[in-house]
Amino acid sequence: MLLLAMTSLRAAPLHGELARLALEGQLPAALRMGGDHFERLQRTPDTAPQRAALGQLLGRAMLACGREEDAEELFQRQLRHYEAMSRHMVRWYGAMDQGAMLLHLNKPGRAIDCLGPVGDDARAPVAARVEAMAGVAQAMLRAGDCGSAMRSLDAARNLAASLGDPRFAQLVDCMALELATLHRERGGDALNDHALGSVYREGSSDAPDNTLMHQQLGAAADAVRTWSPLVAARMDHLRRMLAADCVGPAAAAQVAHQLAWLRERRLSEFETQARIEGALMLMGRGAAHAASELLAPLTFNEQQMHRSRHALELQYCQAKLHQQQGRHLDALRLYRLHTQHAVQSLRTYAAAGRAPGFLQQARASADAGDAAKLRLPLRYRRAYQFMMDHLTDEHLSVRQVAAHVGVTERALQLAFRTHLGVTPAEMIRTRRVERIHGDLQAGGGEAGVLEVASRWGVKNRSTLVHNYRSRFDETPTQTLRGATDDDTVATRLHG
Repeated sequence: MLLLAMTSLRAAPLHGELARLALEGQLPAALRMGGDHFERLQRTPDTAPQRAALGQLLGRAMLACGREEDAEELFQRQLRHYEAMSRHMVRWYGAMDQGAMLLHLNKPGRAIDCLGPVGDDARAPVAARVEAMAGVAQAMLRAGDCGSAMRSLDAARNLAASLGDPRFAQLVDCMALELATLHRERGGDALNDHALGSVYREGSSDAPDNTLMHQQLGAAADAVRTWSPLVAARMDHLRRMLAADCVGPAAAAQVAHQLAWLRERRLSEFETQARIEGALMLMGRGAAHAASELLAPLTFNEQQMHRSRHALELQYCQAKLHQQQGRHLDALRLYRLHTQHAVQSLRTYAAAGRAPGFLQQARASADAGDAAKLRLPLRYRRAYQFMMDHLTDEHLSVRQVAAHVGVTERALQLAFRTHLGVTPAEMIRTRRVERIHGDLQAGGGEAGVLEVASRWGVKNRSTLVHNYRSRFDETPTQTLRGATDDDTVATRLHG
């Protein structure tokens, strides 16, 4: 759902009315209007960018409405329009279309192989790179690799900050909240017998507590409501599911409300995903009967269920429900199929090509901080991780970090001084200037010092220069000049 919104934002400069319809969730209307416009557009080199953007939006809308074959045919036709723009566009946009189809087919490893190179290529349009990185994150979430998914979104957020449209960064923030919510749900005790349960549990304890996430989801919904009711509805649904009283019948009613909203707009693929996601949530909230009714349209034909692209989750849900109904042999049979499917999925995911370069860079940055994190007691590791995850927030404070892990500011200060030899505030300053240093070196002079610093929550120039010089014995401007000079030399050598 949120990736469709990202495609709509990319198409908005050329197709504003269609993008508006898509962002409101009115996809059938967008398809009718867009299809007519697509056929009327002249097939000339001058109109190729318009046809390319329109075709990408229509293709993803078709997938959301369950028109898989139409989308595949359109993506094939799109290649001619990309070629009229440049060979690079064939590679970038063709790979993104293929990645969107593979995500729809629930083949995360192959989707990453398509989307990763687009996110890595500095020559590709920035908005397309942001969408590709977000698509990689979606694929990794489906494979249970939630830590890598969040790092991919961090990379997307940093890149989105360089775009003139702030809605891209807001949308990436919404994706991160969605990921954190689903990670918490899938890593919970109620689903610990899922074949990928141990994978989902990794890092799930580092997520913010329910109260904070509830507030963040509400704020995110309010921030996007004026330009995307579709995204706001998603944030509102996740927020309501996190409410303390959302158990039993209340949880079932909330899921039913979400399904009705999607069905009214004929978003059949989103409805299917919502049924599975809702069933998993309901089984952890004491509403097994409601979960069974939710899955009935997807599981009434068992042979068809086993062939479904969602078979891994459907087999698990049915096994759990059979167990609760006392049908233990059926439960065991389905659970065995579920585990076999999970093993095959992990093998396929592991066999995918190398991790995207932007993710390797993010992992290297994270690994550099892991040594410090591991020296802290367990509770304070959560504090450290919270700080690292919120370095981009200029309002990040020691008080906020202490409240997140449920300790006093004094206790937090003492733990960091004892085990790391620095205060939490000093750690925040150090990690921020390290991120700024890395971005200045990698940017090749494309962004100014203050623009890069503001991405990491630093707005005051004198504070930046003082902290930066203390850490690297040079000013940010000197680092930026060095990166630019290196790029110039490399260009001459290869020119």
